[in-house]
Amino acid sequence: MVIHSDSFVGVMLPFLVALAVGVLVVTSAGMLAFRKFRRMAKTLRALAGLVAAYAVTLIGVSLLTPQKNGSASQAYCKDIWCIGIKEVSPMPAGKEIAYKVDVRIFSDANTVRTSGKGFSLFLVDERGRRYPMMKDPSVIPFDLNLDPGQSVNTSLTFVTRADAQKLFLTVDSPISWGARLCFACDSSLLHKPTLLRVL
Repeated sequence: MVIHSDSFVGVMLPFLVALAVGVLVVTSAGMLAFRKFRRMAKTLRALAGLVAAYAVTLIGVSLLTPQKNGSASQAYCKDIWCIGIKEVSPMPAGKEIAYKVDVRIFSDANTVRTSGKGFSLFLVDERGRRYPMMKDPSVIPFDLNLDPGQSVNTSLTFVTRADAQKLFLTVDSPISWGARLCFACDSSLLHKPTLLRVL
């Protein structure tokens, strides 16, 4: 099973709202040109109401929607770039533990190339502590370019505190303001990112 960071409805809804905003702006400009000030004021109020309603709904859904927690048997797709966990190997070292996480990186695209360039991978424990991925030049980089449908196996290494009881993999990526307006997506404003169970 694959968990997706967004949905078709979530991506299309802000475009439809933006289209409606554009129509209302053009309509208001036309009314201004013909000096229909009262109608223009009503149109501008409708415009403000639409923007406010979408913003409040977007933030409300982001805050009230529970965080997605995937199991180790599931894969997670950030748009069309996907990652799945295959095996986890702990290597204790005093107060820290190094985890080698074998993963499968694959493309969910049909026609275009994709990559994880600009992405950052972290382990998060039950206390919210984040552990960045350690660089390892001996393995295939997770952010290599992938052709449509291509799949690559590689390994990720993380060093965590020994007292971490539960660990989850999460993916950070640069997010534009346009993506922040996506409805009920991982990139939505104030939305909690999806976590994949590692331990």
